[in-house]
Amino acid sequence: MHLHLLWALGQMKATLPSVQEKKTVPPGRRVSKNIVSEADADAPTLSEQTYQALVHMIMAKELAAGQVLEERPLSKRLNVSRTPLRMALSRLLGEGIVVRLSNGFYAVNAPNLEDYLHLIQLRRLLEGEAAGRAAENIGAETTAAMRSRVTDAAARAGSITPEEQWKLDDFLHESIADASGNPWLAHMIRDVRRRVRMCNVRLQPGRFPKTCDAHLEIIEALEQRDAERARKAMDAHLNAVWEGFVTMLGVPRANL
Repeated sequence: MHLHLLWALGQMKATLPSVQEKKTVPPGRRVSKNIVSEADADAPTLSEQTYQALVHMIMAKELAAGQVLEERPLSKRLNVSRTPLRMALSRLLGEGIVVRLSNGFYAVNAPNLEDYLHLIQLRRLLEGEAAGRAAENIGAETTAAMRSRVTDAAARAGSITPEEQWKLDDFLHESIADASGNPWLAHMIRDVRRRVRMCNVRLQPGRFPKTCDAHLEIIEALEQRDAERARKAMDAHLNAVWEGFVTMLGVPRANL
């Protein structure tokens, strides 16, 4: 498992621009899902907007795993010139979100099942530590918002959409990561979670109520400022996710 942590540390250099360049986006400005505006924007900001738009399209599966990314159609779709598009694609290449083919074209990276299982193991290492640290730092308003949203979602378990489940999961786990007080740890967790989303896995059928129970257990530990309990609750939650997918997919333990 420690080898996976070394892999994540190796990614820090490649993903450093995503921490630094976000500062170039003016406060209050939001990038639309698929369209980037060139008005009143300098080149670095436009590159950041283009990057964020591409990330959204990849995470939303609008650009599928393995899909070849042609500059002209993408440039037209995003309403940008090729210069900021190439800057954004180069950044995504450095982060491993896209790959470069032998013909020079870019394509969306397509992680496999083994990648997914490794990433879940890595999440256990990173997010367990974040939960323990967050227990010492997190504010009452944050835990109250987390509890409210999880409780509401649990009450709608039979009708909640997959997209709503993903958003809730992002909110809870990223709130905990931010409360860890370590911005690099929070950044790495976001990066790993994004790579998990790229693995094109489906939510486990019927598991959402158990996920809510696990989230509430983590929240209670944070409310009580019990760092050890928070670490164990997070580890148990992510281990259950890992075990659930291994069972659902019928992956022999000997192959893991």
